[in-house]
Order: sequence, then C-alpha cells, then structure tokens
Amino acid sequence: MKFPVFKAFSAGLAYIVAHFLTIIKILWLPTLLLMAAQFYLMPSMIEAELQFGNMEQGGDPMAMFAAMGPMMRTTALLYLTMAILYPMMIAGLLRHVIRGEAPRLPFYLWFGADELRIVAAFLLLIIMTIILYIAGFLLVMVVGLILTLVAGALGGILMGVGTLALVGALIWFFVRVSIVYAAAVGERTVGVAEAWNITEGHFWGLFFYWILWVLVMIIVGLVFLALILPSYMPLMMEMMSSMSDPAAMEQINARMLEMQGGMWDLSKPGAW
Repeated sequence: MKFPVFKAFSAGLAYIVAHFLTIIKILWLPTLLLMAAQFYLMPSMIEAELQFGNMEQGGDPMAMFAAMGPMMRTTALLYLTMAILYPMMIAGLLRHVIRGEAPRLPFYLWFGADELRIVAAFLLLIIMTIILYIAGFLLVMVVGLILTLVAGALGGILMGVGTLALVGALIWFFVRVSIVYAAAVGERTVGVAEAWNITEGHFWGLFFYWILWVLVMIIVGLVFLALILPSYMPLMMEMMSSMSDPAAMEQINARMLEMQGGMWDLSKPGAW
C-alpha cells in the first residue's frame, strides 16, 4: 500500500487546527524558556563571532584561540539548553498525537523517559550519519581517483556522479528514519530500527510528504522575517546575488550578525 501523501499532509494540518490550544499549552513554557536563554546568550555569542570574523587571517593563533573561547562557551550553553527543551517539546506533542495524553496543567514542563529516548535517538542518528558520510566520501574518493588514473577526464565526471549518489544515499537514509521520534515515543524504544522497518517501501511517499511540510515552513519563515525583521530580507537577497564574491559575502554576513545581535539585545531598539 502506497503512502497517502496528501491525505497524511491534510490530516496533519487538520490536527493543528483541531488541537491548536493543546499545542500551545504544550509548547509555550519550553519556548519561553528557550527564548530567555537566547536573550541571555545570543548577544555575547554574536559579539564573539564578530570579533573572531574581524581578525586577520593568518594572525596570532593564540589570539584567535582566545577569541574562540567565549563563542564556544556560549554556544555550548545554548546547545545544552536546546538539548533539554527541544526533546521536551517533541515528546509532549508526540504523547498527545500517539497516546492522546494532554497536559493537566496549563503548561508542559517534564523531562522523563520519552525525552531521554528522543535524545538517544538524535545522538544515534548523528553517529550513524557521520559514519555513513565518512565511509561514502572515502569510497567516492578512492573509486574516483582510480577511475581518473584509468579513464582521465571521464573519471572526474564519474567522480562527480558518485558525489551526487552519496548525497542521494544520505537523503534516502534521512527519509527512512524521519519518523524515528514518533517510533521512540510510540514503541518506547530508541526507535531507529522501528522507524526503518515501518518506512520500508514508502520512501517516495514520505519524501514528497516532507517536501510539502518544508514548503509550509519556508512560507511561514518568510512571513515571520517580513514581519519581525523586514530589513533582513534585502540582506538575504543581497547575499544570494553576491555568492560569487567572497569579500562581499563576508561583509553581508557581518551585517546580518549585527542585526541578529540587536534583535536579541534588550537594550537596543531593534530587540523583540
């Protein structure tokens, strides 16, 4: 039986509309805590990124390493916060979708077995992705070099085809494990093997299903940027038109970082 792409997508939209208040109840407090952490950490992190970016290439390695210190500390704290709050939000939503469990309180703030399974699944996927990428990259390089020595220019073309095949294989892998968090909550396991078995024979259906959700998120993201950061959109367009000019790209990136820093700095008028 083929995966019903549009039926599943419509059911997802209908779920959001029908249970909107429950979704808000699950998400509002973890989201508020995450934003508080970002308001606290982002200004110093962006300032450190700007200082590091303004340093001359080939300069004093010790000075560059010292400049990286604050950026790495704040980045680590931010990732730690996300590692706690994102699994909380995902597990809270999936508990409601799969088990019909809704928070009894007007908020959701819990980190239990399901959240730990989601963290374990995420870490396992990261490890598997790194292994697959390194193994695939080495295979493409070795085969490509041999073919280049044997067939000359044709070997280089085949090496490019092999690189595209590696990208395709990674996409295939990601789609096959795309329901791993739902499997982790539903089956009360890490969920990787269960997700792999459930998605067998449904690659194309799931692929186009996720494409539809990506398009929705792109539209929502563009509307969000247009409303919250209207001056950010021209910079994005300018960056896209300057991709062949590294110096211009670096300047635009610095301006974008400054704008982001102002967004998270409550002492500035551009803050949220």
